[in-house]
Amino acid sequence: MIILYSILFGITMKLADLVDEHKLKLFKGDKFVFGFLEALFAILLIASRVDVANVTFAMVLAFLARMRLDHRNHAIAATAIFIGFAWIGKFEPIIFFTFLIVFLIFGALRDYLGDVRKKKDWLYKINEPAWYYVIPTAIYGFVTSNWIIFIVFTVYIIFYDLTKYLLYSMKKYKEL
Repeated sequence: MIILYSILFGITMKLADLVDEHKLKLFKGDKFVFGFLEALFAILLIASRVDVANVTFAMVLAFLARMRLDHRNHAIAATAIFIGFAWIGKFEPIIFFTFLIVFLIFGALRDYLGDVRKKKDWLYKINEPAWYYVIPTAIYGFVTSNWIIFIVFTVYIIFYDLTKYLLYSMKKYKEL
């Protein structure tokens, strides 16, 4: 089930972004529906495993610090994730802070390349798929022999990116 939650979290997070920031229109109220669905699947991830909960919480806190929770639907999801983690999560400082630092550093690099530098060259294209979720979780898997975080976050980012690229190729929204 955790893989399904990860798939649905990635899809709904990207749809929440596309219907708000990129003006994709699917149906009336789609902004809030996808914000709530993003929250639901994140909470199901948090409820599934302690390690996944800590990495998910670190990711969302990094989004907040990077000012990426830029619309109401993402704020709804983030609020639900904070409450869900406080309610059912167990704080594991080593896992949480390790991934928070990684997500902050490499997320800030991605923000700089895309939002400040604004050149869509090879450096941007390498960083755009958000490898900073896949590579650090793979390293964590090698070090700990615990591969579930790698699997969950790799599946999440694959389906997040597939949603983005599929809808873009169908001309359903315009890239900013």
